[in-house]
Amino acid sequence: MDTKKVVVLALHDELESAYPPLNIAVGAASSGADVILAFSRKGVNILDKMYIPIPSAGIEYLSNALSDFNAPSINELLEIAVEMGVQLYVVDLDIKDNTNFLYPAEQVPIKWVLNEAVTADLFVHF
Repeated sequence: MDTKKVVVLALHDELESAYPPLNIAVGAASSGADVILAFSRKGVNILDKMYIPIPSAGIEYLSNALSDFNAPSINELLEIAVEMGVQLYVVDLDIKDNTNFLYPAEQVPIKWVLNEAVTADLFVHF
């Protein structure tokens, strides 16, 4: 059986927007898929060592709810993804910017991500 390929694009860094791409990346990797996790200019903060996940206005309760359910933190999910071999990429960002990455990420143009998405078994973006 051929290895599946999954491409996930993280577009935003709000708490409720950070969980879905990381959950899908970890789930796909745990099923044996090759996973590409790319971060847009607004999503790249998830990789920053100083990132503090803040929910959007009106759903401030989400932080407590996730804690009450013992959900892994964004950093824990990112660590699991890296340990499982998920490949990290940053889209169209000057890596010399002020972002201090938790894990190395290769800089690629959006065209590269879209070309990878075309050949993927699954492409999702959040």
